[in-house]
Order: sequence, then C-alpha cells, then structure tokens
Amino acid sequence: MNSKERVLMALARKKPDRVPFNFWMDRRLMEHYQAQLGHRHWRVTHYGADVIETFAMLNWPQGPGVEKDGTFWHTEPYFDDWRAIEDIPLPDPHDPKVYSRIQADVAEFAHTAIFLDVITPWGVIAGMRTYERIYMDMYEFAEAFHSLSRRILNIQKVVVEQACKDGITALYLMEDLATSKGLSMSPAMIKEFCLDYTVPLIQIAKSYEKPVLFHSDGYVFELAELLCTYKIDAMNPLQPTLNDADLFKSRYGSKMTVYGGLDNCFIIPSGTPSEIRFHVQNIFEKLGKPDGGLIFSTHDIPLLTPSENIETLVDQIKQCVY
Repeated sequence: MNSKERVLMALARKKPDRVPFNFWMDRRLMEHYQAQLGHRHWRVTHYGADVIETFAMLNWPQGPGVEKDGTFWHTEPYFDDWRAIEDIPLPDPHDPKVYSRIQADVAEFAHTAIFLDVITPWGVIAGMRTYERIYMDMYEFAEAFHSLSRRILNIQKVVVEQACKDGITALYLMEDLATSKGLSMSPAMIKEFCLDYTVPLIQIAKSYEKPVLFHSDGYVFELAELLCTYKIDAMNPLQPTLNDADLFKSRYGSKMTVYGGLDNCFIIPSGTPSEIRFHVQNIFEKLGKPDGGLIFSTHDIPLLTPSENIETLVDQIKQCVY
C-alpha cells in the first residue's frame, strides 16, 4: 500500500496497513534537517512520511512584523482605512506561477498524499489587520469585512479548483479558532465571518472527490461540533494536553479522522524513548483503533528536541499496524 492509498483510507475512517503519519517542527529545526538531508520534503524522502503539505504561491498583502522564535509575528496593520479596501491589490489566481509548487510536488511525489494548505479569508484578513484588531473589526466594519472576504474567496475558489485538477489529494483549511479553554469567539461569529466562507471551497473539493481537513489549535470540542455541519473529514491537531482523545473518538470518531494526536510540548521533546513509545502506542489505541480514523502528526516540535527522539517517534509510529 502506498502513502496516498494509506492516507485516503484513514480519511475514509477505514483501516490501512499501518497508521499514516506526518510531523512538523520549529521552522529553524526544519531548516536544519533540510540542510542535513538535502531535500525540502526530507520527512518523506528520509523518514517515509505519508503526507506533503503544499500551497499556492499567493502573495497576500500583509502588515509589517518581526521574526521571533522561528515565527513571523505581525505588529502593524497593512491598512488602516476600511473605506479603501477595494483598492487593496490582491494576487492574480490565473498567474501560472501560483501553481508551480503544487504541480512540482504532485509530479515528484505521485504516490504520496498531497494536501493543499489554504488559510481562510478570515486568516488572510488577520494578516492584513493583525489579530489584535480583527476581533473589533468584525463589530465595527462588518459590511466592509464581508466585502473583503468575498474578494479573497473568489481568488481562493480559482486556486482550489485548479489544484484539484492538478492532482492534489485533499484540501486542508487552516484557521485558529480556539484557545486553550474553548472558542475564541461565539459560534455565530465563527460561522458568519469564517466558516461560511469555506463552504464554496469545500464544495469545489468535494465535487472532485477530495476530502477536506481543518486545522485549529486549542480546545476544539465546540469547534468540532460546528465542523461536522460543514462536512469536514478530518481535524488537526487535537492537542492531547488540551483535548480528551477518548471523548473525541466516542463523539466524533465516526464523522472525522484525526490528523495529529501527538504531544509536541512535553513527551516528544523531553521524554525518554520508552515514554515516547508508550505515548505513540497509547494514542494509536485511543484514536486509531478499532476502525482507523487516524493520521499521526504533531504541531511544531521544539527547536532543541534531540534527533534520537525523532528517530524513536518515527520508528514507533511505523509499528502501529492494524
């Protein structure tokens, strides 16, 4: 069974030969491994990961910011006057360069699952306005907010359709809509300002028989309830320190696959080999058995994580067979 077949079975909540996997790291650690192993998809070429996350080369306007701890943080807005949003230059989805990375990944890794990463229009606007401002913007400039969201969505619709034609395996929508305690805003606002703008993208993907995944950090049980109504096939990352894996499986296991499940905060960076192996097997028992529905992945593994811990992690994942 190749990686694409393995992932598609997991997304359909069926049992592949083993649990498919991917993992993410602090961007500086990712660059270290890439320099050492010689390929930007070294997780696939060296470790045998089953997923590549690709993206369109869209240069959305965004405000200035600073690089800190391997992450870019927006500090100032791209624009101040919501009355001028029609003048904001947005990328051209018909430019062939937009699809260069997607097409290259699909061509080189024909037997690997290729997920197209797409930030929601809400998240694109957050990059223009900063997260500190966007929550008040929804109240104070709702009509303009919707207008800009529609402009962004029209571009993304073209991109998702072309990517489906180019051969991606799944659409992966991304937006952080929860904190460590629960939703970051009311369900009504999440629907109106964020999730409703994903509906056309989901419909396009489904028309090409492509599964749809959704990413949000945090405590996600309330969000999962919403996502089920949008026909989302899988959720990422289901952080185990914040979410009860057993409860999630019992409530949503028949509706959504988990793309994640692994603890990047404590066990993977600081655990002993036996602790890492126990953790991986425990999550497999809780989220993968008895009927599939699990793609192992992590959020960002910290910079100082020993390489031995990564080797142990991958080795134990590959032993999670059905």
